[in-house]
Amino acid sequence: MACMKTTLEIPDDLFREAKSQAALRGAKLKDLVADGLRLVLAGAASPATHRTRVKFPLIRSTRPGTMKLTGERIAEIEAQQEAEVYGKFMRR
Repeated sequence: MACMKTTLEIPDDLFREAKSQAALRGAKLKDLVADGLRLVLAGAASPATHRTRVKFPLIRSTRPGTMKLTGERIAEIEAQQEAEVYGKFMRR
């Protein structure tokens, strides 16, 4: 397979991490970069391909008597938790 030489500018921290990862795998940095490019070009690493619309509720409960959370109830719970934390802070 013919290869093309090129120069890339990447952030220092990314370079160090990639070089380290290649060493841990027993591979060369150029092989790691080539594998990464193949993944991106194949669409496997594209963030847009993994996005799905979230449907609510995330957790469905079939048990009777479960608590139904409303915005109002969540605000009450948060206020109660803040009061508890503030009370502990004031007792110190």
